[in-house]
Amino acid sequence: MFSIVIPLFNKKKFICRALDSVFEQRFKEFEVIVVDDGSTDGGGDLVEEQYKEKVKLIRQENQGVSCARNKGIQEAKYAYIAFLDADDYWHPDYLGFVSKVIEENPKVGIIGCHYDPYQLVNEPKLTYFRLENYFKKAVHNTRFFTSATCIKKEFFENQPGFDSNLKLGEDIDVWLRASLFFGDGIYIENTLVYYSKEDSMRATVKSYPLDQTLIPKVLSTEYYSNSIGDSTCSPFTFMKFQSKWTYLNLYQHYFSNDTRIEEVLSRIPKRFFLIHTIYSMPARVLKAVFSSNRISGLFRNYMKFCFRYLYT
Repeated sequence: MFSIVIPLFNKKKFICRALDSVFEQRFKEFEVIVVDDGSTDGGGDLVEEQYKEKVKLIRQENQGVSCARNKGIQEAKYAYIAFLDADDYWHPDYLGFVSKVIEENPKVGIIGCHYDPYQLVNEPKLTYFRLENYFKKAVHNTRFFTSATCIKKEFFENQPGFDSNLKLGEDIDVWLRASLFFGDGIYIENTLVYYSKEDSMRATVKSYPLDQTLIPKVLSTEYYSNSIGDSTCSPFTFMKFQSKWTYLNLYQHYFSNDTRIEEVLSRIPKRFFLIHTIYSMPARVLKAVFSSNRISGLFRNYMKFCFRYLYT
């Protein structure tokens, strides 16, 4: 039922923990595909020695996490792709709960699950809900996280996979496009996935130029039209999502003197006066303002307030 895709790059000290959590699943209909993306720490050798034929190990030169995931997807034989990063792990009921959701909702194309960076707890009873009107709410929380997301393989047979040109947001790109393709997904409320913060080199703690992030791509005029399938999200609803999501993420790029900020601002399709007015201030002023963690945090909360109560 599930093809589990695990990209591996220099995470030897974590990979056995991740794989052990897979083989401890109570639900057993799955295959495991580990894509060693040019590791130099011997992680691929460890997988081969410890797990042998239990894991399909693919080795390739380092091409990045998106290419590694795409390679695993290409090799997958089951109808659903479950993703797991090498430094995260699952509760023993994770696949069983996801399979139950699919059994009860056979048309669902994307399933997410609650995750936690500290601990997992016993979850004897499955609880979940449909992410209705997803793009009206995703601006506040996109919900999906790589190690806690399962997608029907059909998506990758009809749409591009993970975008190797993106260094940040390549996963969110897939969740957004899959939600447009399939329609509203389902979210499992049980805490069944451990999200590791142990790797100091993880992408979320790095900064990247704007053109290596999802922001310019999500603003493209073709993003909606190329992805829309069974979703009931209208072009206008998605345009509002594009604009709000961009506003909420753009301020962080003032730290790096990125010259593309003004160009991105000019492409925002739906301008919200109370926020765009602030972004219209000179870049040097905003850089000084946003250099304060306290002030940038207050600004983000201000935007969230505006979007939640004034620009619904």
